[in-house]
Amino acid sequence: MTLIKSMVSSKTNEWETPQWFFDELDDEFGFTLDPCSNGNHKCDKFYTIKEDGLKQDWSKEIVFMNPPYGGHTGQWLKKALDESRGATIVCLIVSSTDRSYWHDYIFPFAKQIRFIRGRLKFGDADSTAPFASAIVIFSPKEFEEKIVYYPESINKRRSKEIKIKEVRRNEKKKREQNDNL
Repeated sequence: MTLIKSMVSSKTNEWETPQWFFDELDDEFGFTLDPCSNGNHKCDKFYTIKEDGLKQDWSKEIVFMNPPYGGHTGQWLKKALDESRGATIVCLIVSSTDRSYWHDYIFPFAKQIRFIRGRLKFGDADSTAPFASAIVIFSPKEFEEKIVYYPESINKRRSKEIKIKEVRRNEKKKREQNDNL
């Protein structure tokens, strides 16, 4: 089987989290910090490469972390683990369970791992990512389930969300029209 080069490589190691997916997680956790911002931050408090989030204190935060994908993911996950004694860190990472950081930090210490069914479409990309993703949660809090999977494709969930928002917009328009009568 021949692999298409564009499917396994990228010009950047920064993949912007889809806003709707971040919003879904933010509704659940209430994030206060984005330590790996590429300038398009998801939280009011954020660190860019200039501030180097790996050198900052996260201990009192609720963190959303989508680390730069590449050779340093393990460093970001170790930082997440270290900070999780006081902070909750929700990590969006590549679901490559053969990587050593999965065995060194995630499997033994994560409070919850959520495997995403299907592939996310990051940023302004024309298509979905060439990799599967997972949500890894480090926290002082215990979760009922260690391993969670989404029973339907992320793309179906996204389609449903779009339809729900459209229905809500239409309902709002009808209410506004009725109020103007």
